[in-house]
Amino acid sequence: MPRRHGLDLAAPGTTVCVVDDGAITYLGGQRSDRRLRLRHHARATELSVIRRRISAWAGGNRLPAHTVVDLQLAVGEAVANGVEHAYGADASRPDADAGATVEVELELDGSPSRPVVAVTVTDHGRWRPVPVDPGHRGRGLALIRELSRRMQVSMSGQGTRVCFEIPLDRLQHSATG
Repeated sequence: MPRRHGLDLAAPGTTVCVVDDGAITYLGGQRSDRRLRLRHHARATELSVIRRRISAWAGGNRLPAHTVVDLQLAVGEAVANGVEHAYGADASRPDADAGATVEVELELDGSPSRPVVAVTVTDHGRWRPVPVDPGHRGRGLALIRELSRRMQVSMSGQGTRVCFEIPLDRLQHSATG
């Protein structure tokens, strides 16, 4: 199993696709394109790998292009928040603790008439207070809220979990917000 860009979770019924040097490899027990689970080191450099994996998974499920863009943006913001706010600036250093991870799970869900991609992004760090003057920053959760529906953020001593749904149909999103 390639480990160069992250640690992959492969549970039965889960497809984990690894994009390594342009080659797509599917790992796991049963082949099921309904779910993608990833675990990566909490480093900003992992974002491009996560985006490629999302793109490969979405392509295998024939998701609309606008959904893929929304997924990549929203998941990218949630992962970036986990890296920066849960682990701090030190997590992005190449020599940072390998235990600092971010987990991403995508699953096709919803009813046939209202399909969605359910997303969960989890970190295991401690949330850091928002600075008094965030400058031009601090818009990640607002962006996720705009691109998705049913967004929830829950924090505990074990980390932070961000859950949201990206509708496959843009009309569905605009009608339900």
